[in-house]
Amino acid sequence: METGKKKIVPMLILPVIWGSYYVASQRLVGYTSVFTSGVGIRFLTMLFLTVLMWRRRELPLLLQVHGVWKRLLMIGTLGFLLDLTAFIGLSMSSAASGTALLKCDVLMVNLLSMMIYKQKFTWKSWACTFVMLFGVFLVMGVDFTSFQVGDPGNVFFLLSAFFVSLNAFVIKSVQLDEKNPVCDDVVAYYNNMLTMLYFTGASLAMGTLGQLGLVLQEKEVGLALLLAALGQTLIYVVYYYNLRNYPVWLVKTCLLLMPLVSTLITFVLFQERMVTEQYLGMAVVMAGAFGILAEQKHT
Repeated sequence: METGKKKIVPMLILPVIWGSYYVASQRLVGYTSVFTSGVGIRFLTMLFLTVLMWRRRELPLLLQVHGVWKRLLMIGTLGFLLDLTAFIGLSMSSAASGTALLKCDVLMVNLLSMMIYKQKFTWKSWACTFVMLFGVFLVMGVDFTSFQVGDPGNVFFLLSAFFVSLNAFVIKSVQLDEKNPVCDDVVAYYNNMLTMLYFTGASLAMGTLGQLGLVLQEKEVGLALLLAALGQTLIYVVYYYNLRNYPVWLVKTCLLLMPLVSTLITFVLFQERMVTEQYLGMAVVMAGAFGILAEQKHT
């Protein structure tokens, strides 16, 4: 594993990018249906990725997917399923508990890492991971007195977390395929294109595709869409880079910092109030993160 400063920076900025994307997409969903938002974000992202790959002279690589195209289809399908299940969960449960439960993917990734890569975790690593997860629940303001994992909405959030976890391993397997390793931008392009097609089909079926007209009519909608698409593009670039260079479990653990970023952004830009519990949660998450970093130096 490369540990130079240039390699650490993408790991540290990923939660910032993802947290910013989360805020922008949440604003966009306030104007249009989730499926329509999905179509708009993925379409603009496809344009950005096309320009990026053209500048890097990678467009011909889109046709060089022999032996891995089935997994690329699986990546796009899982990408849509993780969004779909999260959206269903949001329609049945609170956003706070949902966002917190989605972060349970770090536990699923740890278990999958043990099964797939025979990764061994010390009890300190497990303890710090649970500490960070507890901090995330505090930041998101989850009411533990009424929280029930078996709630129908929460089940869909856990399903989404599972799809996210599984997709990370499939992505990495394509990136590091022994016979035909695929560059990150190609994986991102297929993932985004397939997810966009799924969203388009769902939006057409629900009759909400016409809502995209709001982008041209309302400046706030257009700005939210642009920022969300830029965020999604940067997520593909930085997230896939990290998956290639770091263990999946470490990338997912770092992403536990994402709720802190999104909460701080809404606090600064939209003057949303923060309570003592959230400040405490941020401190707990940071303590857990430092604990994992310290444990990594001794393994």
